Amino acid sequence: MLGSVPSLQKNLGTPLQSRKAMLETLCRHLDMVRLSAAGLLMFTLVGCVGLIDGGSDGLSSQQRLARDKWENGALPVFRANCETCHNGSRANVGFLIGGADDFAVRDSLMNYQPAVVNLEAASSSRILTKGLHEGPQLTAEQSSALLIWVQAERDAVNHDPDHPVPVLATPSAPVQLCTAGVPGDATCPTNHIALSMIPDAGAAIPGAEIAFTATGLQSGLYLTNLVVNGGTAGVYMEHMLFVSLPTGKDPFPDQIDRYFATKLNVKAGATSPLDGGTEDFIGFVPTDNIAIHFKVIQAYKPDTTGTAPAGCKVLPTFKANAQNQLNTNCASCHAGGNATAKAAMDLTGIASAVDADILGACNQVRSRINFQTTDQSGFYIAPNPAITSNHPFKFGGVAANFTAFKTAMDVWVKAEQTAP
Repeated sequence: MLGSVPSLQKNLGTPLQSRKAMLETLCRHLDMVRLSAAGLLMFTLVGCVGLIDGGSDGLSSQQRLARDKWENGALPVFRANCETCHNGSRANVGFLIGGADDFAVRDSLMNYQPAVVNLEAASSSRILTKGLHEGPQLTAEQSSALLIWVQAERDAVNHDPDHPVPVLATPSAPVQLCTAGVPGDATCPTNHIALSMIPDAGAAIPGAEIAFTATGLQSGLYLTNLVVNGGTAGVYMEHMLFVSLPTGKDPFPDQIDRYFATKLNVKAGATSPLDGGTEDFIGFVPTDNIAIHFKVIQAYKPDTTGTAPAGCKVLPTFKANAQNQLNTNCASCHAGGNATAKAAMDLTGIASAVDADILGACNQVRSRINFQTTDQSGFYIAPNPAITSNHPFKFGGVAANFTAFKTAMDVWVKAEQTAP
């Protein structure tokens, strides 16, 4: 009877279900034999049960699947396309550190900050949205392998009772659209998304909210005057993700995950723009509800100042190509006495000859670049005569004037996009 064990061992390379069937048969046979040896009894009680249940590695089936999708799907893509630059050889981009240890690389990637893997909205992960940069743009097949792996990791975490993923999100809310007039008019209402309504977190941030004015575009949803109000206790937040909620379809998250590295700390009674205060969400249907997800949201943290958006990297190019365009066409409102315009994009210092002053304005404009699709940057959408929005300046309706503005700005924008 026991002579069948070696033959079983030879067949351990067969599919899992066949192996289970063979083990069940063996265990039934063993159960019929009176065994006096303690070691053989232990094999019956532990060896059979552990293997039949799917392995004694302590992993759930979801976790085991995630490991498979990593080793056989995502990892080969990273090894072939990304490892050379992201293996720690370059500063501040080493999210694939780990060398030949496949799972050390995986742990490095999962724990990297700012996060490049987003389990709450897999398709918004930075590893999928980076696009063409100094490294190659992934093919559809390669992107699919990464997406399938991230989704498997999400399922694995959600099925791990020791490490549940908290869902910090505002309830679904309709968007009131601006159809005419200026913000605050009856035809251009301000939207108020109450953060105090977030389950398990809102009680600590009474009165806190995100407010904005919304305009529907053919390409998506355009938000202006986007601010965070601290409420009565203040609010601290990390990694905000706007998600469109179409009826009868899957949620559609911000495809460039633009706030993945944003941390904002707003005192009680204070108001702060969310990054630049102007955003365009390509692919959002304006009439669909939205929700806002957070990695962290809690009461104001007195010892934390938050992380500002990345600053300008090619100031000389900004000065040579963008500064004059912005000073000529935008400064009268955005660097003048128009408080609403300055809240949306503060160009104070744009006319200065002092680099420190110009840098402040450059940082403001850079925070409005859509690095995934630069043509969809806020400072192109708002004044474009061909796009209906509530922006008051449209180059006098002359398309050629806008084209000249964009052509000059593009030199700097593309330089920022490709800067290391």
